[in-house]
Amino acid sequence: MMKAAFILFLLVVPCAAYGGVDSLNDYSLLVELMKLEECEQPLYAFNDFEEDCNKDDQLPILQYFNEHGALVKRIQKDLDNGAIRWKLDKFAQRLVFVPEKRERYANLFESYCNDVINYTLRETGLNNPYQNIQTLLFERPVTSSSGIIAFLVHNLAREYVATCAFSNEEQKKVNIKLRGTVFLGQVGSYSSYIHMRHDGTFAFERDWYTIWQNTAKNPYTALIVPAEETLHIILRQHTERAIKYELESRCVKVMEEVDRIANDWIAVEEAIIGGIVYSLLPKFITKYVNNLPPSLIEEDIESRAGFKQYKHVKSGIKMVQTMGCDKAIKAYTEDPFGFRKSIIS
Repeated sequence: MMKAAFILFLLVVPCAAYGGVDSLNDYSLLVELMKLEECEQPLYAFNDFEEDCNKDDQLPILQYFNEHGALVKRIQKDLDNGAIRWKLDKFAQRLVFVPEKRERYANLFESYCNDVINYTLRETGLNNPYQNIQTLLFERPVTSSSGIIAFLVHNLAREYVATCAFSNEEQKKVNIKLRGTVFLGQVGSYSSYIHMRHDGTFAFERDWYTIWQNTAKNPYTALIVPAEETLHIILRQHTERAIKYELESRCVKVMEEVDRIANDWIAVEEAIIGGIVYSLLPKFITKYVNNLPPSLIEEDIESRAGFKQYKHVKSGIKMVQTMGCDKAIKAYTEDPFGFRKSIIS
């Protein structure tokens, strides 16, 4: 069985946070806290190592060898100074996180997440998908199939272990074992997976959790993550329905094409969610986070322009402004293909 993942990541450069709260309804302090230096320790394991590797997974390995030319020269010398080849023999990875152990700040961020989610659900009339929203302070949390759990952390990274096999034309070999940690710069993530069965049909699987950082270079990016991720979780079923229909109607059999179609639809999902958030969240933030410069809203949108998953967001904003949130949600849930045509035509 082959599997593809279409993973939602909100990309930023993370920063640290610290502090307390004066009022449960005043979250202005969050803006100041997110400007402080990030923390990268201690690291806790979120899950166990899993053997899984795609081209993106190999990037830290390639970067390591590019930055350690002396090591490559030593390997080449051991292989008689001729031309060498390499392959990734084994690769396993897991998520690791830096917990937010500063209790007063953790409570503030958790309270904010609950308030902004309740506001978003009230304004859209959508149902709450969460079983729990909690600050994560322990390793390997247990997830559940009865509802989504939102885990709040300070920083998120991926730890990998790899064995790289180098060889020359005479098949002489040198194995190098590497272990490293890469901080992801992801404020929020929620993943879905597509399985291609042996008979050529497709099945979908979703994680029963989402992870949110309390850090961001642009505070507005972190402040809207709970609303964005909530909308992704709720609307993902309609995106999956559109992906499944397109895969089956085109008789797709190649995983590269599965990835392309899935990524194209994630960009459409990003568009409607970007439009809803742009329409709703500034009102909430103006009331409860009164020290956020309005310019940061537009900076957040512009900062995403270089990423393919956000290529339709500006069109989505215009569409939601024209239709209104309720009608836009109704249009997407009833006819995602029609909504896609509207924003890319």
